[in-house]
Amino acid sequence: MMIEIQDLKKSYGNNQVLKGVNLTIEKGSCTALVGNNGSGKSTIVDIITKSKKANSGQINYDFDEQKLFEHIGVQLQNADFDQRLKVKEIIRLWRDIYGEPDAEIARFIKILGIDEIMNQRSTKLSGGQKQKLSILLSVFHQPELLILDELTTGLDAATREDVREFIREYNNKGKTVFIVSHYMDEVEALCDYVHFLKEGVIFESGNPKALLVKHDVKNLQEFVRKNMRKEINHV
Repeated sequence: MMIEIQDLKKSYGNNQVLKGVNLTIEKGSCTALVGNNGSGKSTIVDIITKSKKANSGQINYDFDEQKLFEHIGVQLQNADFDQRLKVKEIIRLWRDIYGEPDAEIARFIKILGIDEIMNQRSTKLSGGQKQKLSILLSVFHQPELLILDELTTGLDAATREDVREFIREYNNKGKTVFIVSHYMDEVEALCDYVHFLKEGVIFESGNPKALLVKHDVKNLQEFVRKNMRKEINHV
């Protein structure tokens, strides 16, 4: 077990977003969290990374949580970068903090096309380019747990597949990956476990292939349509 979440509750004013979430991220797994916009997925990530506090509940970590970001890498969907810096300067800052990237990270820089935008300022980057840079920085220090929020949003089809393959290889090294996603094909391709969040609780969990058999559906997209139509507007 890498992370265990028990009865997590979180409210914003009178709006109770999380009503008692229970989920486990197993060590070495690739686990997905699926839910609609506003269902509390990012809130769960924020609580795991201690950028927000839960009203109640408990999170157990399989590492020293006082050194959280030595163990966790986080790629956020809407990451902001220092507007004064060029891409190469942002990467240099990460290098100063974490040391020289290994050959795999150097390869990932080329996969993402980061080498082509090194001299651009962060303010000039497109949404897709910011996404690529955010993904790169999240894996720069080879974290034990990699948290990815909408991993391939904004990426072209070819880069999306390259990124998925890199994450697959990263997970196969024994690293733990936690993905927040709307893309059911991504979940089926990468994950060996998925949690579905609806109305503030996890209402279904399991191995994607096992869930297809259990619910007699062809794919997870069909499962979402049947069980979460009011909750998810796109997949």
